[in-house]
Amino acid sequence: MTTIGIVGASGAVGSAAAALLRVEGLTIRAGHRGGATDASPDWRRVDVFDDASLAAFCSGCALVLNAAGPSSLIGDRVLRAALAAGADYVDAYGGEAMALQLARLAPTRRVVHSAGVFPGLSALLPAWMAERFPGRPRSLKIWAGGRERCTPAAARDVLLSTLDGFGRAGAAWRDGRLSAQALAPEDDAEIVGVPGRVHLQPFLSGETERLAARLGLDSAEWRNIAPDGAASRLIARYAGLLALSPDDAELLERGATELAATAQAQLAGHRPYYRMVAEMDGWADGGRRRLRAVLRAEDSYRISGAVAAAAALALLDGSAAGGPAADVLLPGPTLARLESWPIWQRLDLAELAMAGTPTIEEGAL
Repeated sequence: MTTIGIVGASGAVGSAAAALLRVEGLTIRAGHRGGATDASPDWRRVDVFDDASLAAFCSGCALVLNAAGPSSLIGDRVLRAALAAGADYVDAYGGEAMALQLARLAPTRRVVHSAGVFPGLSALLPAWMAERFPGRPRSLKIWAGGRERCTPAAARDVLLSTLDGFGRAGAAWRDGRLSAQALAPEDDAEIVGVPGRVHLQPFLSGETERLAARLGLDSAEWRNIAPDGAASRLIARYAGLLALSPDDAELLERGATELAATAQAQLAGHRPYYRMVAEMDGWADGGRRRLRAVLRAEDSYRISGAVAAAAALALLDGSAAGGPAADVLLPGPTLARLESWPIWQRLDLAELAMAGTPTIEEGAL
């Protein structure tokens, strides 16, 4: 039987991916560091910093899915072990750093990386919207984030991503190219589908740049959603400190601990939520048209696990080649697969009323 090895299967992202792939009838080899309590034969201890441990875990797997973090510290260790074992590979993380690693390795097996909620769904969702746009889209605005927990691994990745060229704060896509410092943070903002007033932090990732260029957009903007500006200020402070001392493990741990504690404090007395809202504008039939998608969920980690699981299934059925998930997964089939799994509350798509343009409500998908 086809065996899928999942490194980090006891974590928030890995456990979601494992559960979904089991539902699809696949045999899962669940790797953990020793904290898992499940004593079944499916669970195996694996140390991502031990070559022999990784090699033993990957042996016999048709595909290895990495959901262990922080990805900035693990780097390509799991990838190399998977390739040496003759397995295809999916990484729920990645970004620009993994793209550079892949360019150096030139693997003969298929590799899909950046298969999470951001990067990953962050470009797949607007690409799916572009397929449904009545004409040619010209501009894109996305708001994403919410009020949710921040795991220690996620906190480390957020801080380390400021050092590896993942994206630029304040940047936007203007007139078909990157424009630095184009946007400023906002407080007390109201966004359709987002509870209450929120803090918005503009940010442009390499993934969004590639999407804007591929769609031929004139403009593209991304804003991270947070309950307030505390996390943004904390990230900016530690980004500056880590830039001066990138190898200071104690500094990284202190920053990650503070970031996780900030997220926990923001959750106190509130229901957790995650939102991704995208608006796409353009012209069709002699008039201006606009689509809006609103994704409502309680947890972004389960979505990341689902995107990684969808990437694994696409590699297994041959519908995807190697590269960033948003570049190689088919938006329509991928969104349909995600919609078939219970990972979010609902996804709505609507055409908004513009001057002289009829409104079409598609409702929940």
